[in-house]
Amino acid sequence: MKKLIVSIATFLPAIAFAQPITDVNSLTYKLTNIGNTFIQILIAFAVIWIIYNVVRYIIKADSPDDRKAIGSAILWSIVGLFVILSIWGLVRILTNTFRTDTTAPTNQFPQVQYPSRIP
Repeated sequence: MKKLIVSIATFLPAIAFAQPITDVNSLTYKLTNIGNTFIQILIAFAVIWIIYNVVRYIIKADSPDDRKAIGSAILWSIVGLFVILSIWGLVRILTNTFRTDTTAPTNQFPQVQYPSRIP
């Protein structure tokens, strides 16, 4: 058990991609990456949920009550996927319309200076 805890503690920064946040640019970059990853996970979950419900719909071919409930689950899954993609697309349209740059300007924000390490 101790070896497992030591291994997790050793490799946790590598798993978490832990790097120091030195300025606002690196903070916004990390938050943007987290947001994009979250959206991609939501899209993947919605697609898997739709496929799962379609398979259930096919399997329950003899029960009309179950098919009705599963059919509504498929419908709401598709609506959820549409909402996720439309909000993502709306943000993209607004970004392109107003010609905003998604990267933060450099050398405009103060940077954190870490103290030098004493050897």
